[in-house]
Amino acid sequence: MSNNLMSTLLALGVLQGIIMGLALWFSIGKRNGTRFLAMAILAFALSLLRLWSHHAGLWDNHIFRRIPLAFDLAILPLFYLYALALTGANKTIIRRNYYWLLPWALFMVYSVAVYIASFNQPTLELKDLMSRAWRFGQVKTVEDYVTIVINTVLGLLIWLRVNRYYRRIANWLPEHQAAWVNTLRLLMALLLAAMLINILSFVAGHLLGQSDTSLIRRATYLFYVILVYVLSFLGFRLADLPRFSGAAEAIAPDDSMPAKDRSPAMARLDRLMQEDQLYTNPNLNLNDLAAQLELSAAQTTQLIKTTTGKNFRGYVNEFRLKAIKQKLQDPNNQRFSVLALALESGFNSESSFYRLFKASTGISPTQYREQASTETLAS
Repeated sequence: MSNNLMSTLLALGVLQGIIMGLALWFSIGKRNGTRFLAMAILAFALSLLRLWSHHAGLWDNHIFRRIPLAFDLAILPLFYLYALALTGANKTIIRRNYYWLLPWALFMVYSVAVYIASFNQPTLELKDLMSRAWRFGQVKTVEDYVTIVINTVLGLLIWLRVNRYYRRIANWLPEHQAAWVNTLRLLMALLLAAMLINILSFVAGHLLGQSDTSLIRRATYLFYVILVYVLSFLGFRLADLPRFSGAAEAIAPDDSMPAKDRSPAMARLDRLMQEDQLYTNPNLNLNDLAAQLELSAAQTTQLIKTTTGKNFRGYVNEFRLKAIKQKLQDPNNQRFSVLALALESGFNSESSFYRLFKASTGISPTQYREQASTETLAS
């Protein structure tokens, strides 16, 4: 890959990072911690700008020499804050983790101080001499090592938290919203890949002595350019993902439901489902049901699991299947299509409805209706 092509790709990465970061900031706002993602993408763009300045030869320009654009150390901390917000962490927990940005802030203050101190030097040689007096090279090497350690730790923390959250909420959402959960899983995979590629690039540069123009380093930069766009797209996708507070943590002892409270709570739940027919709401999720019961999401899922042996989605779909079967057996409903009756019963996805119905009865809804009509005529 030629140097000119690499410079063009990096410039595109910078441009799309700034555009997408600002778009996320202003169009999505604070929803689901999206502003942390917007800042992470903007930090990514500024880091790509630093790489672009090297490839474009601007490093020999007096203004760009030593310009403090090293935001690498801020990217994963911002992604971690985004992961915390996205997975239901409260504001106290999020603020408590701001300290992950402290190393970046300290190194950035140092870089700004060096840049200001050397800015008035008349030549690049004197500017470099001033930087050496500040031990700039040694400090930046320490920064690179700190970055790789923090990024590795945070990459693993993000993976553990998002994976635990994914496993907990996989059945807490309606089936037609399952794509959001799969997007969350994709986000986790991409951040893991970024962590591993970051380690590979670090090894290539610091331990193997490869230059910025080596194949491994250029492949890394190309991955970063693509990653900026993909992460921005995922941010828009995940903006409306329902948040379940505490789902990424283990159920605390004081959040578990005493055995004596289960029967009254289950009675309220049955009343909500049978009389109020909450299951007919296709967007019903565990948060909605828990609010009706005045319980936490963890307590509600525990109640359903211990009482019925089912997860939230299986429990709700049982009522929907029962309702659609009754509708298909009713001769007065012959003028309505199967899909219309399914939508009326709370199903929102045609494919998931047919799959669940066949798994429950062994036959298709149309065959079930025909059998019911035959039995009605025979009687």
